[in-house]
Amino acid sequence: MAPEPRRDAGGLRMLTVRLPSTLRVGASDTLQLDGAIGSIAQLIDALDAKIPGFKDQLDDSVFNFAVNDEMLLHHAREKRLADGDVVEIIPTISGG
Repeated sequence: MAPEPRRDAGGLRMLTVRLPSTLRVGASDTLQLDGAIGSIAQLIDALDAKIPGFKDQLDDSVFNFAVNDEMLLHHAREKRLADGDVVEIIPTISGG
């Protein structure tokens, strides 16, 4: 049995990602990603590698990000991520 990788050593992180129904692949709205993912921008790249075409569906004006229930309204792609973070991709809601 292989030893479990040390988290946050060399940038390895386990992240939980919650997707809205419009971006969901399969029945689950939650993905677990493990790897050297240090920012929202790197997370988007990792999701695009796992779900081809994901990045093309992700329009900044339509989706927001939250990390551990904190909504990111500005410079979301630069937000640093830590081991165990929960990232939610949330559709923007507007109305009049």
